[in-house]
Amino acid sequence: MDIYYRTCPPSAHLQPFIRELLLLDLVAGPGEVVPAKTLAANTEQCLVFYLRGQVTAVNPASGTRTVYAPIALNGTQPTRFDVYSDSPFRLLSVQFQPGVLTKFLRLPLPEFTNVRIDAEAVLGAEIRQVQEQLVNAPTYAAILQQVEVYLWRRIQCLRLTFAPFDRALQALAATPHGYALDQLAHDACLSVSQLERRFVQQLGVGPKLYTRIARFSQAHALKHVRPALDWLHVAVACGYYDYQHLVKDFWQFAHATPPVLLLVQAQALDRLARLLS
Repeated sequence: MDIYYRTCPPSAHLQPFIRELLLLDLVAGPGEVVPAKTLAANTEQCLVFYLRGQVTAVNPASGTRTVYAPIALNGTQPTRFDVYSDSPFRLLSVQFQPGVLTKFLRLPLPEFTNVRIDAEAVLGAEIRQVQEQLVNAPTYAAILQQVEVYLWRRIQCLRLTFAPFDRALQALAATPHGYALDQLAHDACLSVSQLERRFVQQLGVGPKLYTRIARFSQAHALKHVRPALDWLHVAVACGYYDYQHLVKDFWQFAHATPPVLLLVQAQALDRLARLLS
């Protein structure tokens, strides 16, 4: 299997708005099957260009199958999806800083929760032109450069600004178990009820659910980075009362126990790409 995989921060002028750019290119050999990706609940909000191939997502709880649009907008995801792709396959994912996607779209995000919206229906014909440029780009460097040109042009036109809420959200995303709701509202210069409404508008979910998903994501990311840590230490490090509370979140957000999720994700396309690249 021939794989190119790269994650990188954007150029400095984009970093207040864009957290990371992810580029994946894959060609399976004869008889090889592209492994599925178990995509557990997460708070990532992205603009994803599928430059070759297509993606089908299956909700294991309902059995519902969805084929993603060639350019998709991803909102906060409170449930698990199993994602299947064909070969050859190439994607570019623009991963926004917390709370920035709603500014980039000039839209509230409740309708984007747990779904992949066709970006052309929201951003118009310009995004299709960007997609065509990316498909025809001669090198990976050219792909990254061209998407940055588009992002910066739109950000400049929108004149995006940040409020105390955005700074509080950044702090929460970095340490999801370190904030009580009252403290978060204080740091955001809002009442608790105003904070809850702002979360639903900008993140698609309320602050309590967002914090739980972020803490869950932090827990299984920590275990991937430090596999020698036992699950009890992972639970304590991420602010859980004990291992059973962590297990409860894993069942809700991944439909699996912590060891099973780790095993399934170890076989996923992105993990395979990190090993082979």
